[in-house]
Amino acid sequence: MTAAEETSNGNKKARPRALVVTGRLLGACMQGHWGTAALGAGLMLLGTGMSLLQPWPMKYIVNIVSTGHVPSFVHAAAREVGIIIPAVHGPLGEITVLCAALLLISLIAAGITVLSTWLLIAVGLRMVFRLRCRVFEHLQSLSPAFHDSTTVGDSLYRVTWDTYAIQAIFNEGLIPGLTAMVTLAGIAAVMIGQQWMLGAVTFAVGVLLVLFLRRIEKPTTELSLRVHENESSVSTRAEQTLGGIRTVQAFGREKHEADRFARQAAESLKFNLRLTLLQTAGQSVVGVLFALGTVAVIWLTARQVISGRLSPGDVVLMVGYIALLFKPLESLAQTASSLQGAAAGAQRVFEILDRRPNPGDGPNARQLTAPAVGDIEFRQVDFSYPTGRPVLHDINLKIPTGTSLALVGPSGAGKTTLVGLLPRFYDPTAGQVLLDGADIRSLKLESLRRQIAIVPQDPVLFDVTIGENIAYSNPHADMDEIRAAAKAAGALDFIERLPRGMDTSIGERGVMLSGGQRQRLSLARAFLKDAQIIILDEPTTGLDAQTEADLLAALRRLMFGRTTIIISHQLHTVEFVDCIAVLDQGRIVECGRHEELVESHGLYQKLHRLRTQGHPFSGAV
Repeated sequence: MTAAEETSNGNKKARPRALVVTGRLLGACMQGHWGTAALGAGLMLLGTGMSLLQPWPMKYIVNIVSTGHVPSFVHAAAREVGIIIPAVHGPLGEITVLCAALLLISLIAAGITVLSTWLLIAVGLRMVFRLRCRVFEHLQSLSPAFHDSTTVGDSLYRVTWDTYAIQAIFNEGLIPGLTAMVTLAGIAAVMIGQQWMLGAVTFAVGVLLVLFLRRIEKPTTELSLRVHENESSVSTRAEQTLGGIRTVQAFGREKHEADRFARQAAESLKFNLRLTLLQTAGQSVVGVLFALGTVAVIWLTARQVISGRLSPGDVVLMVGYIALLFKPLESLAQTASSLQGAAAGAQRVFEILDRRPNPGDGPNARQLTAPAVGDIEFRQVDFSYPTGRPVLHDINLKIPTGTSLALVGPSGAGKTTLVGLLPRFYDPTAGQVLLDGADIRSLKLESLRRQIAIVPQDPVLFDVTIGENIAYSNPHADMDEIRAAAKAAGALDFIERLPRGMDTSIGERGVMLSGGQRQRLSLARAFLKDAQIIILDEPTTGLDAQTEADLLAALRRLMFGRTTIIISHQLHTVEFVDCIAVLDQGRIVECGRHEELVESHGLYQKLHRLRTQGHPFSGAV
């Protein structure tokens, strides 16, 4: 079951609350950013404090115009302005001072906001960078079993998009929420200072808002999670189709794939629309709450003015704060929505980060400081996949250093699984795999894999130059070593015929090269790594006779003096090895040299007869 499937089944595992998972992610990513975040938040709060001063000049202006009452500090400032600008005096000078104060407050608040916003967004983006790298690195440490059960598209979506959850938590959740609460507290304090009933109204609106947001938290988080899962599926569908575009076009399946993509995108659209409806309805409820608070404050203020307890300027002050009240209330609603959406991404991130690498290093694993001798033994090995399906049964094999072993048998016999135990792509369910007499689980995984070079059936090449592809097995190699490896693999001739030689880019997965050329580059990697143990997985599949013969010659050069395991369905390619083990239904049914097995009247003889008689299925046994 994939991580996405596990997540989508809410009955299997209770999901943590949005605030819990977002708080956990924030705590995991804030290390090293506290200072900048504190500075940015401090500036943001200072800017918020400045914005709370904006209604006061308007209050004094209205009072000057309506009642002629002028505060002493305004009168003193206007007198100083009148000295500098004689034409500006009296009430006009006082109003000029207040207008200048209003403009100055706005300019200072704007400057502080620009600086604080830049600092805080920079922190958010740096946390995305760190989290994205951490998730990508952790994905690489997970076993092939995980990657076999998880689509590439889903993993890509978690790395590229779900990691933005941390920025949403910080820049759209924590900071706006903190600013909104400080603004609300300031507005409430002013209102209580004027009339306690006004502060009570503000507090009541805030309580109703919190209760409402808690009510819609769970459905919003659930819908957000479904949106992330379906968007991941859309990414997977596109990646799989475009990755196999030649097959799609060869079979004329473009319309079929377009319809499949449309169905997946429609499912994503459905949940996006549901989420949008819920969020829009939530914003409307917030608007209604704000309207109720506004009406109550205006009515109470007007009543106080009529009774003579407040001045006309106080009405303007209260109305100004009511206008300011809408912004933090809206911010709190958006903050809750952002946190709930980010919680879905955060949960998907932790589904990756909480998976422990398996297999991994044990607590007492030791480092291999010297090259391995190359003695390999499989001792009473059993293996079953996590689904419980048994694959290998009581495997006993010894491969002395410098010798070669071929694994042959019907498809599904367990050959690839058995070889995958040596570099610990999987660990045996029972028994031991030994290297130079030591259980490989007692060795550091990185140092174990350093002893092994693998030439896979389908060469994995990257969209970089030929030289970089060969050097992938040994990044510290110089050009002379790279050329020597290419020559040993029989690849140097065709490389030198290319316009840019080693500097030629070969396209994604080496699409610009033939199958034989790609296999030679994979072989050159193995030469360059110069490991004592070689694993060859169907190295000549799909090659023409001449290319196969040339490649076999190169393979024998690579195998010389090294411990080698070859998987092959083509028996003529392994007739020269020291020992052939025949697998059938997860068991070794025969073991010996080619000449012995041909005379043994067993499965190998049957397979060999099918090949020599030209049986149409001889290449797929």
